[in-house]
Amino acid sequence: MTIRQIYTYCINELNGDEKYIDTELLIAHVLKKDRLYIKLNLDEEISVEDENYIKSGINELKIGKPIHYITKVRDFFGLDFFVEEGVLIPRSDTEFLVQESINALNKFDKELHGLEIGVGSGIISLSLLKNIPNLKMTCIDINEKAILLSRKNAENLGVSDRILLINSNLYENLQIHEFDFIISNPPYIPTDDIKSLEDKVKNFEPINALDGRKDGLYFYDEILKESKKYLKKDFFIFFEIGYNQGEDLKNLFRKYNFSGDIKTIRDYNNNERAVVYQS
Repeated sequence: MTIRQIYTYCINELNGDEKYIDTELLIAHVLKKDRLYIKLNLDEEISVEDENYIKSGINELKIGKPIHYITKVRDFFGLDFFVEEGVLIPRSDTEFLVQESINALNKFDKELHGLEIGVGSGIISLSLLKNIPNLKMTCIDINEKAILLSRKNAENLGVSDRILLINSNLYENLQIHEFDFIISNPPYIPTDDIKSLEDKVKNFEPINALDGRKDGLYFYDEILKESKKYLKKDFFIFFEIGYNQGEDLKNLFRKYNFSGDIKTIRDYNNNERAVVYQS
């Protein structure tokens, strides 16, 4: 069977708008090639073993399993990250948060020490470490599997000497103080909105990494009300937010007497995507 034939087979087996990108990612993963190679070598023969692996992957896609849980890798901010079931799949929307953080932090020559709350697969902190050489990160997560996955990604990206990973419910097991900034992409989807998520998200991804309780603001509140204990006099706070949560976040900062500058970052679709606070 050729790449063209297995590609056609996959497209015919799948439904939905994502079937083309999922097919390319699956074939590229099994053949250990990039997607451009797949497109330029459609008449290349593939082995029976690879054909069977691809068809097995298609069967998983047909029951709704996300492609990145099948390939076990996700590209983010120009880097490749390992992905595992039980840990949230990285979203490209989070790249806005990372870029805004880099823009703010790259102005400093001194050594910086940041705290990430809810590290997940490590995409935020590890992307920062790869782009800011004078940075060290401490990262916490209640999910031990996330801690192990982040450690694996840190080792793969060559920055494990600049990151400390702690299994902790928010600040519970954190003994380090005096951070230059806190960064977080916490669960922010209101509980009532969870039921409207795609089936492949509801059925396969960890809902506790998405559910922000009643109004979606619970974890922002929990982070902010204790945050000053862990921050230096001059500090930043970076949050990813939901598309309509900008004003709510500003009100939370006011609630806890944060009097510095706060700005809301919008994405390509003009949706609110991140908040940057500077004391």
